[in-house]
Amino acid sequence: MTEPKLNENGQPQPQSPAQADIQGQPATGPVVKPIDEPVAEPKTGDTEKWRDTAIVRKRRRPPLAVVIVVSVVVLTLIGLIGWRFLAPKAAPLAALTAAQSLAPVETARGPLAVYAKGAMAKLVTYETPQTIENIFFLDREQKPVQLTDFKGQVVVLNVWATWCAPCRFEMPTLAHLQTLYAGKAVKVLPLSVDRAEDFAAVKSFMDVQQPLEVYADQNFQAPSKYKISGMPGTLILDKQGRLVARLDGETKWDTPEVQALLDKLLAE
Repeated sequence: MTEPKLNENGQPQPQSPAQADIQGQPATGPVVKPIDEPVAEPKTGDTEKWRDTAIVRKRRRPPLAVVIVVSVVVLTLIGLIGWRFLAPKAAPLAALTAAQSLAPVETARGPLAVYAKGAMAKLVTYETPQTIENIFFLDREQKPVQLTDFKGQVVVLNVWATWCAPCRFEMPTLAHLQTLYAGKAVKVLPLSVDRAEDFAAVKSFMDVQQPLEVYADQNFQAPSKYKISGMPGTLILDKQGRLVARLDGETKWDTPEVQALLDKLLAE
């Protein structure tokens, strides 16, 4: 063992930590902690690349507001397309439905009320004949015709359309009714309210409904002016052109009950 060195006063001279450690003695200096290795900072290029990738990922998912706006636009376009093809035929139906909900409930009254039975159970009659407004329409050759042209005859004015299934179903009975009164002052007048572009379909359907003729109310006057509350709707006019009875809905027109009413009107 090495002898400790003495200072001028004879005291042992202090040793350095390194010397103490070499000699196997504990060091008296402060403990120095090892320095942590520095964490490598991302390079400038890598940082920008990471940020760009995050932005791209974020943009791949469109905002909810954009999705809602696009959905509304698509649904609106679908609605407009549907309206273009369906509205021309749906509009008359909607108008008739609204009219039916607002129309007052009428019953058979007056001297013709006794004919409201059997096939004519839904017949509405009046205390006195009603004056109605004149309307204009077209015949098969698209020549103008007016309702007053048929004065002097008992008129069965049947308002119908090709898109109305009950109208088509009852039409053969109207044709048969006209046949029963051939040569008499009874005019069965089927008045179509189809669109102008459907006039060919109207003529095609009526070609097999002889001896009925083709008449077209392409301006939808009859349902609005005569308050037709259901399709088909039929008005019965006396020889003076006045409204004496009406029936909303489908029925069989070649029955004895109908003939009894027409015979009564013919005799007046």
